[in-house]
Amino acid sequence: VVRLAVRRRAVEKASLGEMLSFVMAARRNVHGVAREFSIDGAIVFFSLPCGPIALKLRRTLGVPYVVSLRGGDVPGLEREVNWLHRLLAPARRRVLGSALAIVANDAGLARQSERADPFGVCVIPNGVDCGMFVAGAARDANHGPTTVLFVGRFHPQKNLPFLLQQLSRLHTSTPGAWRLVLVGDGQDRQAVERTIRSLGLGGITTLHGWQEDKEKLVAHYQQCDVVVNPSIYEGMPNVVLEAMACARPVVASRIPGNDSLVIPGETGFLFDPGDGDAFCNALRTVRDNPSRARSLGEAGRRRVEAAFSWEQVASAYALLFQPGSGA
Repeated sequence: VVRLAVRRRAVEKASLGEMLSFVMAARRNVHGVAREFSIDGAIVFFSLPCGPIALKLRRTLGVPYVVSLRGGDVPGLEREVNWLHRLLAPARRRVLGSALAIVANDAGLARQSERADPFGVCVIPNGVDCGMFVAGAARDANHGPTTVLFVGRFHPQKNLPFLLQQLSRLHTSTPGAWRLVLVGDGQDRQAVERTIRSLGLGGITTLHGWQEDKEKLVAHYQQCDVVVNPSIYEGMPNVVLEAMACARPVVASRIPGNDSLVIPGETGFLFDPGDGDAFCNALRTVRDNPSRARSLGEAGRRRVEAAFSWEQVASAYALLFQPGSGA
């Protein structure tokens, strides 16, 4: 890991100026890194801002690179930055056009990219460390309130107002039956705290900041009963993969990314965005059927072991650099 001195201040976001400071620092250092470690290929996460770094490396040292699209770098996914995507389209297309291969972590994201830019995209999903994210001790069916866990940015994308409104409904109908744990932080932190107070959820809600200590993050998964992801858009959510690896059932919005991971009725439940009844019914099913919830979690663990381990994902990327790979 080569750390650079940049201006980024927040974990969960970066301004245009902060991204530019990274690009400038990386371009100054990339040649030295490539020579020191005898780099044969590069994987670029996000076409922009990182792509121009790899493009320079290819043009000066002949190092081939693969672009891994993550979501925010694909036009049309985050509408509030569409103006920026239009402005940067020539630079983005230079990066994509010179790549050995372009990868998306989900078929929906691949289609979105192909609609925006005239380049083919292959799909390699995100991976999860199945050795770190593991199931904990079996949950006691009579352990008390059902613990609902959210992990992620406090950002409009994550649809936290919807989550809090539905937990308020559940709490009102069955007081004492629910507990909500929020792990993360972000620009909407104060709004989330206000909503919690206004809905009377303070007594059942615990807020944690970012968990840089992975062992603590794993413990949150292991100590919950169900993980929720009500996002309005995603690339491919690592949180869902981590929850499944920890053998926890997942209740998630039916959007690209989520629907590639969660098999309804087998590893968790999907609900249409905005459908509060379906969301609440899914959580009630988890609460009222502990044995089924356990089966959902176990099936999720088997699914990530079979298709989403780090080893499998790394091998798929490595193959792109092999002669005759078709990339």
